Amino acid sequence: MPEEDLLRACRIGLGMSPSTTAMDGVIEQKMLAVKSIMRGAGVSEKMLDDPLAVGAIVVGVTDIWNLSAGEIKFSPVFYTMITQLAGRSLVGDS
Repeated sequence: MPEEDLLRACRIGLGMSPSTTAMDGVIEQKMLAVKSIMRGAGVSEKMLDDPLAVGAIVVGVTDIWNLSAGEIKFSPVFYTMITQLAGRSLVGDS
């Protein structure tokens, strides 16, 4: 999925207008952090680019949207989603 489409999906997930760009820099930083965590959990690059990963990335971004410095709190659904994507990465399914 193109980064602009993912950025738009994150805006919507955060309850923002899809066309607003005021917070794009912050959203992009959080997208990078979420993708890095997903890679570390075993999600392949192929699966990160798959439309199935969009939901997990959006959930991850919204989970860490309002955190204080030094704090990480992902929801159980985020962990479930990345576990499923990592499993698909292992079997080469997309």
